[in-house]
Amino acid sequence: MATSLMLLTNPYRPDPRVLREARALTEAGHRITLLAWDRETGAGAESKEGGVNVVRLGPKSPFRSPLRVFFGLLRFWARALRKSRGLEFDLVHSHDLDTLPLGIAIARFSGKPLLYDGHELYAAMVKDEVGPLYQALAVLEQRLMRRPDAIITVSEALADALSRRRSQKARIVMTSPDITSIGKAEMERVKAVYGLSGFVICYLGSLEPGRFVEELMDIFGPDDGVTVLIGGAGSLEQRVRETSERASHIRYIGFVNAEEALALTASSDLVSAMMDPSNPNNVIGTPGKILNSMALGKALITADELDIGRLVREIGCGFSVPYKREAFREAVLIAKDDEKALEGMGARGKEYFVANMSWQKSREELLRTYRTLLKPQAGDRQ
Repeated sequence: MATSLMLLTNPYRPDPRVLREARALTEAGHRITLLAWDRETGAGAESKEGGVNVVRLGPKSPFRSPLRVFFGLLRFWARALRKSRGLEFDLVHSHDLDTLPLGIAIARFSGKPLLYDGHELYAAMVKDEVGPLYQALAVLEQRLMRRPDAIITVSEALADALSRRRSQKARIVMTSPDITSIGKAEMERVKAVYGLSGFVICYLGSLEPGRFVEELMDIFGPDDGVTVLIGGAGSLEQRVRETSERASHIRYIGFVNAEEALALTASSDLVSAMMDPSNPNNVIGTPGKILNSMALGKALITADELDIGRLVREIGCGFSVPYKREAFREAVLIAKDDEKALEGMGARGKEYFVANMSWQKSREELLRTYRTLLKPQAGDRQ
């Protein structure tokens, strides 16, 4: 089978999407080498992790200083390009826009096909950090979409956005969980370990502005009978930690891995997937927490203005409310008192997930894309 050279600008601790794809590919007989930017320590190291040959490269770099990140990124590209010259591979797999210029260079020097894996609209994701450079970055992002031999991404809306300058549309590979049922004993274990009681609403994800994290902590009080479970890491982590230490109804559990996140989701009553609709990525994205909740048959609450909000309304798998505190609080308190309605929402979400969003479908699309790219190339890249 073939060897894929994956490129990633985080340390792979592991990145959930990259891990899921790597597992599928190795199970199908492919070999994976991953060049990952260890921005946390800057220390170069190689290891075998779950069948993936992980090569971590420096330099050390902060996550929230745009200028220092940019120059650190250039140094990572240089190191990864040098490292790639001594590796054997059949395909280059670039994860997100900040690896795409590197992927283009490696593909050109090696003559190998290039696959772009768009996790989101990158320019929109960093809009607040890059300020006036946003428009230029958005234009560059669209122009670079012409270069890969194929593109995969996480949703239909993102596929449309990334394919505007291409003759061939991006393919959909969702970051869907591959789930067997989580039993009652496991859910009881989770509730005991994390001290969960009463009606539990959970948010597991990035602790950044625009994810309704601060609002979620402020909306409820101890007398509401709602336990707020928060897990993840990010710039709001210190505030979340300090608030949870003062508020008995808030549980902050830090970063959790993908498997534990599924168990926590299954042990909750309602999943919060509110995102600020002023960010285009939020409007068209389908976060993993939404897929997890639907796969596990759990009702969710999200914002009216998002594409996923429209889907929630159509399916009837949760609550779709305006991105406002009052509307959110009202919906959660209604949900708390209607267990039967929540069960029905969860069942409808799971039924839709199995029919339309399962990992089996995405896995086959990923493998099909690899098979296409690994055939002898008959023409120039698009």
